[in-house]
Amino acid sequence: MRTIAALGAGWRFLPRFEPAFLDPTASLVAWEPVDLPHTNHEFPLNAFDERDCQFVSTYALDFHLPSLVGGQRAFLDFEGVMTACEAWVNGRPAGSHRGGYTPFSLELTGLGAAGTNRLVLKVDSTERADIPPFGHVVDYLCYGGIYRGASLRIQEAAFLADVFARPDLDLHGVARLDIEARVDGWAAMGGEHSGLELVSRLLDGPRVVAELRGRPDAEGRLSLSFGVLEGMRPWDLASPYLYGLETEILGPGGALDSHRLRLGFRRASWTPDGFFLNGRPLKIAGLNRHQAYPYAGYAMPARAQRRDAEILKRELGVNLVRTSHYPQARAFLDACDELGLLVFEELPGWQHIGDRAWQDQACADLEAMILRDRSRPSVVLWGARINESKDDHAFYARTNEIAHRLDPSRATGGVRYLQRSELLEDVYTFNDFVHNGSTRPLREPRRVVGRVPGRGRKLPYLVTEHNGHMYPTKRYDNEERLLEHALRHARVLDAAYSGPGIAGAIGWCAFDYNTHKDFGSGDRVCYHGVSDMFRIPKHAAALYASQKAPADGLVLEAASLFAKGERSGACVLPIQVYTNCDEVLLYRAGRLIGGYRPDRKAFPGLPHPPVVIDELIGSQLEGSDFSLRDREVLKGIVGKILSRGLESLGLRDRLSMAWLLLKNRMSLQDGEELVGKYVLGWGAADESWELVGMVDGAEAIRRRYGGDAVPASLLVHADDLHLKARGAGEAALWGEPSFYGEAWDATRVEVRLVDQYGNLSPFAAEWARVEVSGPGRVIGPATIVLQGGCAAFWVRTSGEPGPITVQVRSSRFTPEPLVIQAE
Repeated sequence: MRTIAALGAGWRFLPRFEPAFLDPTASLVAWEPVDLPHTNHEFPLNAFDERDCQFVSTYALDFHLPSLVGGQRAFLDFEGVMTACEAWVNGRPAGSHRGGYTPFSLELTGLGAAGTNRLVLKVDSTERADIPPFGHVVDYLCYGGIYRGASLRIQEAAFLADVFARPDLDLHGVARLDIEARVDGWAAMGGEHSGLELVSRLLDGPRVVAELRGRPDAEGRLSLSFGVLEGMRPWDLASPYLYGLETEILGPGGALDSHRLRLGFRRASWTPDGFFLNGRPLKIAGLNRHQAYPYAGYAMPARAQRRDAEILKRELGVNLVRTSHYPQARAFLDACDELGLLVFEELPGWQHIGDRAWQDQACADLEAMILRDRSRPSVVLWGARINESKDDHAFYARTNEIAHRLDPSRATGGVRYLQRSELLEDVYTFNDFVHNGSTRPLREPRRVVGRVPGRGRKLPYLVTEHNGHMYPTKRYDNEERLLEHALRHARVLDAAYSGPGIAGAIGWCAFDYNTHKDFGSGDRVCYHGVSDMFRIPKHAAALYASQKAPADGLVLEAASLFAKGERSGACVLPIQVYTNCDEVLLYRAGRLIGGYRPDRKAFPGLPHPPVVIDELIGSQLEGSDFSLRDREVLKGIVGKILSRGLESLGLRDRLSMAWLLLKNRMSLQDGEELVGKYVLGWGAADESWELVGMVDGAEAIRRRYGGDAVPASLLVHADDLHLKARGAGEAALWGEPSFYGEAWDATRVEVRLVDQYGNLSPFAAEWARVEVSGPGRVIGPATIVLQGGCAAFWVRTSGEPGPITVQVRSSRFTPEPLVIQAE
């Protein structure tokens, strides 16, 4: 049977390479001790030179190799090394790999001896023009180092090199399962005359649902069909039910190898009428994700990767993530399978197409990506075209052939910015940046696609990017910019929901990210996310979150501080409230102003449009001497003043106001006092505001705000209070290990400076110092700035069990310490 051991711990690192390092007796004492995942250079948060990580480095590891008996074979498995590498074992060449986003294996058989062996890895993290995505400019950083895990795998002479599961669920709920298996070393074992056979079992937990046996052909390949399977639960977004598939090579003495994977029964269909999951229409509302983190770059462990999937699904409420612009960590995709988060996965690249050798590498990357992830239920679309590249018939005919040959069960897409671009894929995937705040939100699909020979004009169509660079927004920007950022996403989402023939829209993007000098805000950051790099939400994140069903979590977020002077011209209206409630009640100083409902006139397509509070008189004048008509006139005029300023009043408005005052025998001063009393509240003793979210006529959620807000406390919260001391070297999979090959674990800690109402104090100039004791440390600096009233950092384990105490202190507050258990 195969055995796998994590090789994440005990590495040594030098930021250079010399041939003398290949000597297996060379001393490693002066080398830096590191564990995987590892970045070759820890960047500041921003304002750096991206070339600082672009160098050749060396990693060395002394590892134990057990005795290989009976024809056993040994392999080193790497999850990801940026950008290329060469390996030596005991001074002898062991292989190489190009491409920073795909896994690879190096065979040790015959190179190592039983006992201690020396592995040396020369890692080239330069931006080599022969390896995608490089060759021209790239709008993201790729960092460097062995940034994912590594493992040592021992196999018998014959082993299962690949198992591809192809489950299906037809429109009547009938499930079928076909599998394809490939055995490496089959011929050496005697092939069809070896007496070996394969057995494949479909598992529901520990229960065997069905079992099939068969013998591979002369090339070691076997196809099996389970046929119709009764009573299978579907994999869908609300209930992503997973089954297991265990495949073994059986001989006279028992099993020689066992391979396990997870699968889900579902049918994903891209049609001219939209996307359908299990026969039901599903409008795609997604976000793009870069796998980058502050300071560590790509080198973050499985827990952080999984946490991103949880944020996207549970907090932001999206139903699809695009892995822009490369294959991402297995741990992230494992979480997508488990959570019911759809995935559009694409090959590495950004606009540039290189020469034939470059294209060969791109095709190899595509093949490796599909072979790794083609059994996942979450993956519903393959990206077979370099993001935003120009047409290249020969190249893209090749990539689509590879995708369809390796996986006939999934559609291909090709993300483009060109209208009427040649379509060789199944789905026309288009980056639509037409919306600039005043223009239409989305282009009309038929005009974008044009007429495709043999396919007409009506084709499957998906918007794969929108907004982003059109309106960069920092989390600590002023209220008006944060509001407009959210509204731009709302307008595009609304158009996608409303538009016939649009499968949906994937916003750019989930999180801010580091980039090259040619892009971003001049500080090597693209502030394009609906959340910042620390995964802290901006207003736009609340807009996405509010599209969830109330049963999946209530949302009630005002796009306002309720401060009288934050907006231009001291305008306080309109106040957008992002919510999935049926109605929002507004109270001031404990007194009901009125009820406000979602703005379905402006956003008819959204499941939950924002609630717009466009006047602050509400029902306060009921019972006064003003007639109903006069009250409505007054609300309209005062609302206009508070939204656009006194200068916005036209002659008709002024005459109406004058008539209202005259009619009610009021002077101009009386009118000013009326507005001051019921609207501005200058000098009021009670500055509190309350929003109450109503669902089905009952209060469901309440939020408080205040114009008199001041910082009142410092809140410190960790995503997880229990970590694995030695990392996710393995993760449970029906009791069997699924190895990520990592040596450390990490959790995010968020620090929030909040006022007496529990809201952020975004403009308080404050810092905090982080002190960590025990078997852990902070990733990045220990002194942090609370930008926009909030900050976050990651605490990582150091390999030993025990309590990790995290104490955060600011100039004003010292909250109780956090204790995180490393187990």
